[in-house]
Amino acid sequence: MWNKGEGVVLKFGGTSVANPERIRAGAGRIADFFRSGLRVAVVVSAMGSTTNSLIALSGETSGGTPDRRELDQLLATGEQQSAALMAMELGRQGCPAVSFTGAQAGFLAGGPWGEGRILSVNPVRVEEACASGRVAVVTGFQAATASGDTITLGRGGSDLSAIALAGALGADSCRIFTDVDGVFSADPRKVPGALRIGRISWEECLEMTFLGAKVMQSRSIEMAERLELPLWVGSGEGEGTWIMGRTVDEAFRACAVVSDENIALLSAEGCGNGGCDVAEEFFLRGIHILAAAERGCPLFYIRRERLEEAAEICRRMSGKSPSVNPGAARVSVVGPGAGNHPEIGRAMLKVLGRLGAPAHLLTSSGLSVSCFVDEKDAQPALRALHEEFIEKKGEFQCA
Repeated sequence: MWNKGEGVVLKFGGTSVANPERIRAGAGRIADFFRSGLRVAVVVSAMGSTTNSLIALSGETSGGTPDRRELDQLLATGEQQSAALMAMELGRQGCPAVSFTGAQAGFLAGGPWGEGRILSVNPVRVEEACASGRVAVVTGFQAATASGDTITLGRGGSDLSAIALAGALGADSCRIFTDVDGVFSADPRKVPGALRIGRISWEECLEMTFLGAKVMQSRSIEMAERLELPLWVGSGEGEGTWIMGRTVDEAFRACAVVSDENIALLSAEGCGNGGCDVAEEFFLRGIHILAAAERGCPLFYIRRERLEEAAEICRRMSGKSPSVNPGAARVSVVGPGAGNHPEIGRAMLKVLGRLGAPAHLLTSSGLSVSCFVDEKDAQPALRALHEEFIEKKGEFQCA
């Protein structure tokens, strides 16, 4: 374990290592930390769109259904390329470095292929490298199983790798370098008026990622909160965002609005027991149910990429083809105590009403209020909700 203030863990995403120029720029940032006297461990993602290219290649060579174990073997090579190239560039810039795979860095995980869950991190070789005056460059997104196989940690798993490594080393914080200067009140590509958030709590950021914000993998924020590990996210060109601490007052303030347009609606016609049996089967298969309702038959909101598999489960269990709608979406207002303020839902429904965008279902939690809508209405709703809850800057009052 590092002593307090002794070292730092840095993570560079795919866009930050997408080509030799960006690898050189990233190595320059790493060198600045190293030359300041800190011990430095670095976690890297695959270069640019490498993971997507490998997934497409696996589909072409396997008839569209690659073996999941072999797919993990394949996908892990993307991060290995980035780690080796980064270590080479660091050496060229005068910073001794050595690269490690997830297994070599001490990551142990279990669970289904492609969705591995970290069981432990024993970073002995990383600590030895840093103690000997070298930068340790570790592949994100991957670990070893108890039997020694390579398993990946789910899309966005490099963030999780970096945070888990920081926790295992005893780092004071973890810095995530990306192509966006921090966390914003909405996706700036969809909402021109989105504002950078200087500081946000772990719980608020976790809610954002769970509801669809492309900030970081939601499991990584969960891990950071569990470790009470401060995170910094940014491009390095601006101030970025600190994710840390907790909210301790009762005043409602919307910190962000979020849209998720990767949702499908499935009507499980003919599935008895109120849909409980089919829901249990979904859970056993790892199909996340985002929301469920009953309107003459069980209705499930699920991720769009699992729709075909979910529909096949319904056909097998009921003998009928379910009705499906692949064009659903969810828009959410995130802020501490949101679910305790009924006026939030009322204001959301008014905004959607003015747009002519019907809300099919409204849900709430302690940190958010969400409406499921048609996909075509999601972006106009996102912009209108951002104007109502963020841009008015205090005009929206809660009881």
